[in-house]
Amino acid sequence: MPRRPRDTSAGIFHVYTHCVWAAEAFFRDDFDRLTFLRELPRAIELAGWTCIAFCLMTTHYHLIIEVPEHGLQHGMHRLNFRYAMHFNRRHAMKGHVQGRRYGATRISDEDFLLDRYKYVARNADEAGLCDHPAAWIWSSYAGTVGLRKPYSFVNANPILACFDCPSAVAVARLREFVEKG
Repeated sequence: MPRRPRDTSAGIFHVYTHCVWAAEAFFRDDFDRLTFLRELPRAIELAGWTCIAFCLMTTHYHLIIEVPEHGLQHGMHRLNFRYAMHFNRRHAMKGHVQGRRYGATRISDEDFLLDRYKYVARNADEAGLCDHPAAWIWSSYAGTVGLRKPYSFVNANPILACFDCPSAVAVARLREFVEKG
């Protein structure tokens, strides 16, 4: 049975991927994560994305991105290909780094965007990698809520707009929403 065609229209997506069986981790160490974070802004610029959030775990990563028409595939190809080249060269491997195609779920409304954002922001905390969502340095969350310097390539305006209030109040409400559990 053939795979379903990808959604190629513009919109906001929750994107995720996992490592291949031959690699014990998608990110073996902080150097791998830094390499990925060097490639992510390049893919964002090339594909015309708006990065709303990200979280890099050990075996996978999550992105919440707004993409133009046909922008998801082009950006993901660039991001995953470039990262795989670096990963394979560094770890003396070859072939795929991802176990299967990346997943991409269209975010259809503000409630779903808030739900997916909370999931991504809490992912490391829920996995036991940190004690609090803002403590995971490989996530954009702490920068979005003002607890750390924000990543220059992250634009949190779409998530903050869900609260329909001034920016400082929206940040406080987002933090309360995410950290309530």
